[in-house]
Amino acid sequence: MRFNSKELALVVQQALKYDKEGYLLMKDKQEGFFKKSEAYISRFIRLKGNLLFYFKSKESVSHASFKSDPLGVIVLERCAVELAVDDETENGFLLVFEGEDQPIRLAASSEDLRDAWIQALHIASHECLKMQLQSLREQLQTRTGSDPVHLMTEPDSSVDFETHSDNASQDPVLEISLACAALPNDSSDLPPNGLVVVHTMLPPQQQMWMHHNHTEIVEKNNCPQFLKTIGFGDKFGIDTSTRVRLTVYHVVERMTGTMSQIGQASFTLHDLLKSPDLTLSLKLKTLGSKDGGEITVTAWINDERISLVQLQAQMSGAYSKRPRAVSLGRHSHNLQSHFNDIIKRSFRFATNNERAMLQVSEYMAESKWTFELPIQLLRLWVKEEKNMISILQNLGELPFDENFTKKETSDYCMSVSNSISGVTNSVSDVSNSILGVSFKRSSDKGKQELEFIPINLHIERMVVSSDLSTSDKLYDITTVGAFSAHCRDTKNGGLKRVLSQLHSGYSTDDTTQQCSKVHLACRFLNEIAGLTAELKRLSDQLVKSAEAGQVNAVKTVAANMKEKFTNINSLCAEPLVMSASELYLSAKRNANTSEGADSASLRNMPDDRTGSEQSWRLFGSNLVKSPTMEPWEVTRLNLEAAFVCLVSVVEELNVGQNPDLSQRMEQNDSVWLNEIKPAVTKMLSFLYIVCARLSLFLTFLCIMENKGQVKHVHDVKIKRDIVNAHAITTLVSTFAAVTQTEQMLDPVFVKQMCTVGVLCQMEGLLSCYGGELCMLEDTIVAVDDLKHVSFRLVCAENDNYMPKASLGDFVREGLHPDIYRHNIIIDMPVPGDIFSHLPRELQSGRAISVTPVIFNIGINEQATLAEKFGSTALQEKMNIDSFAKVYEYYMLYSKHFEDPLDKCHGRGSLSHMMKMLQNNVMTKKSKNVEVLHVAAEVTRALNGLRVTYCKSGKDRTSMAVTLEMVHILQRHHNLASHVFMQSLDCLRSVGCRRENTYKNTGVKKYAFISLQMLYIPKLYKAPSGTYGNVQT
Repeated sequence: MRFNSKELALVVQQALKYDKEGYLLMKDKQEGFFKKSEAYISRFIRLKGNLLFYFKSKESVSHASFKSDPLGVIVLERCAVELAVDDETENGFLLVFEGEDQPIRLAASSEDLRDAWIQALHIASHECLKMQLQSLREQLQTRTGSDPVHLMTEPDSSVDFETHSDNASQDPVLEISLACAALPNDSSDLPPNGLVVVHTMLPPQQQMWMHHNHTEIVEKNNCPQFLKTIGFGDKFGIDTSTRVRLTVYHVVERMTGTMSQIGQASFTLHDLLKSPDLTLSLKLKTLGSKDGGEITVTAWINDERISLVQLQAQMSGAYSKRPRAVSLGRHSHNLQSHFNDIIKRSFRFATNNERAMLQVSEYMAESKWTFELPIQLLRLWVKEEKNMISILQNLGELPFDENFTKKETSDYCMSVSNSISGVTNSVSDVSNSILGVSFKRSSDKGKQELEFIPINLHIERMVVSSDLSTSDKLYDITTVGAFSAHCRDTKNGGLKRVLSQLHSGYSTDDTTQQCSKVHLACRFLNEIAGLTAELKRLSDQLVKSAEAGQVNAVKTVAANMKEKFTNINSLCAEPLVMSASELYLSAKRNANTSEGADSASLRNMPDDRTGSEQSWRLFGSNLVKSPTMEPWEVTRLNLEAAFVCLVSVVEELNVGQNPDLSQRMEQNDSVWLNEIKPAVTKMLSFLYIVCARLSLFLTFLCIMENKGQVKHVHDVKIKRDIVNAHAITTLVSTFAAVTQTEQMLDPVFVKQMCTVGVLCQMEGLLSCYGGELCMLEDTIVAVDDLKHVSFRLVCAENDNYMPKASLGDFVREGLHPDIYRHNIIIDMPVPGDIFSHLPRELQSGRAISVTPVIFNIGINEQATLAEKFGSTALQEKMNIDSFAKVYEYYMLYSKHFEDPLDKCHGRGSLSHMMKMLQNNVMTKKSKNVEVLHVAAEVTRALNGLRVTYCKSGKDRTSMAVTLEMVHILQRHHNLASHVFMQSLDCLRSVGCRRENTYKNTGVKKYAFISLQMLYIPKLYKAPSGTYGNVQT
């Protein structure tokens, strides 16, 4: 009444007939002397359509001289009429509105009058009238087989077609593409914004039109060619008697969904299959006699096992669905081993070749291992904490200060172990409670019980085929939220900043003055672990050669062992190792202990007795340990003496130098083994003693370096574990998708995995401003730590493709060393037919290394603030460092393989792409997204893995992924240039990424606001109507 009082008063005064009128009691506020009170007051009520007017009395509207405006009007929409169950008044009833707490209370003078009013109010709403009309229309259509009227949507009405979804996970039997021609202009004489909504009905089983699908919106075009295709049929078959109704709309306002109907056309699938070239041209029927234009339907059959003749032979009107035993999905089926909830969209794009069209299928799926892999990693890290506690106990008694640091470290290790165990149980409970969902929503990133789970992890797959090609091309992109500990304190910055501050407090080595002692200690620990493993392998090989009586092989292996032993001897003589041993032994002497705890620790040394088939054992005899600490020099000399003894035995076995031994060897080949085995056993025994003592010295050194900041070190360790769980899970899910594809049968790719490993490129869209700066610092550390992850391929058993994580022998070294954590090995199952074609090295468990790189360009309004008022130095340095890593990988790749892009080394060659990437990385330019585009091209040329992320992996990520898809179609599949922007808008408006927003927030809107669109680069802007202020 506030804005339309005059118009409403005119309606009620000029109307000649009302649906119902009379007196009712209405509960309303009543003026009192001291206060207002509510009471039932008699009012004269008039009902006209869905408007309920109430007056003070009948006289105020019946006589011309006394006419007055109504006291009020009630719009009878979104409301229900209910009987009053209380005893407040007799014959009462209520008007209950959606979202309103207080109903409107009315009462009649009799029960019959009350029932009459209730019946009239029930059918008064416009919504009820529409339902009655639709019901009558469907009854007529069921009886006659044709639509009696072509209902026109009211001008500028709102149709919420986007709440419907076609979550197909497989290729349909039949697909159609739609094109309109000669559509009339809108009321402003401008070309319409066309949209086609598809409904289906299968009489007589169905008696109502059911929403099936819809196209994208093509703006300002009288002859729109729609890119999204519509599928029919599923794994059970297709029914050709299905009726299809196409309704063409003009979208007046995309933001609100306001649209008006242009026309309709209907057909059956049987009609379509009988048409020449599977093409139908239909006139659009309008309400009046106006020309509504026409719509063309083009169809094709996806299932090669079903011929056109078979489909045409089905009787129209008969329910003749042909069952099929397997899914039609050509590329969705190989996602099912590692992914859940597969969603598919199909499109048909024009190319620069008029004879060819691109058939594009987009898939999106959740990783099955989003919860499982973090649980495995948490259990490994609990094991790491317990191992460190054991090492700390083996340090024995120490002086007061050192002992306090040791005890404090042990207590925090136990606390971290208990905390991680609790989180493991929580994650397992959550994983079991949300059956059917295997991803963490972006809105849950603040839940501490899920902080080890990556945010919104999905695989995005695009499959491209052409009319002129028989083969399909497959492209994968993993999308995820930033690898960040959202629940942890960030007042001191992200992980990179905190670790840099922590390591800056470490003392530097006296010889290098560059690396800290902790850096060198971790490096030496890895070197001794690698050399020990290599010497054990050579020892096994030496014994096998001795068993076989192969003189030359024995000499060759012994020479290799001598080289490794020289390296170990040099390592043991390093100044840092010598100072660490003196530091520890001095502390032991000051603690007045008689038994060296380092020797005690040797008793806990694992007895490696793997390989039951071997005819000998490394630890066949017990080692006698001195109850007193022996000097480090003595331990080294014992190892050197044992190795000299082994070498002398090998030299004596040389025929000609020892005739008696030669004669005995000719009579019995086992003499070889009997002579060499004791020497090998003795040498390995002393080798393990040296390794154990050296590890103890260096661990003690690292523990003492953390004196006074133990709590801070362990807090950083937990935060690092969180982001590592995100990154490792993402990496494994990305690699898992590759293991199910035909790329595993490509000899070049398989050889590449053996020789140079796998390149994994992370594309980031975070800004260097505010909270996102901390996220970026977290992500940089997480991605860098992926170099400590490797893969081993194993044959899948009983279709079990779950990856298994285990600990390796090497601690983290590099820019951010960590003695508390070891490298991670992922055993990745592959199908038996693929495993049988792998080279022997991979079948025998050769590790596949990972080279992780990260390129980041901020694109939102915060990136603009960082450029104008802050700093983007972190982003620039990160991109330069990543280019250096890619270039190093490229040079290693070039030594084994030819240029995959252009053998002539022209503009399209990989070397030229590397120069472009270098130029873009070194160029200072605002929001230089070309860095991301070129880096993605280089990664794909090098058969690398692609991951795209932003804060939540939802909005900016969707813009980047869809842009990459269209770039791929343009560069590699000849996409027509005039449909570039249309293709981009189509993927963003009706592709899988809209479903991703719905899965995360419950709303099919990207979380952008209009102000943000002013700052985002043009190619990253969401189409109008697809974004809004959404809580993420």
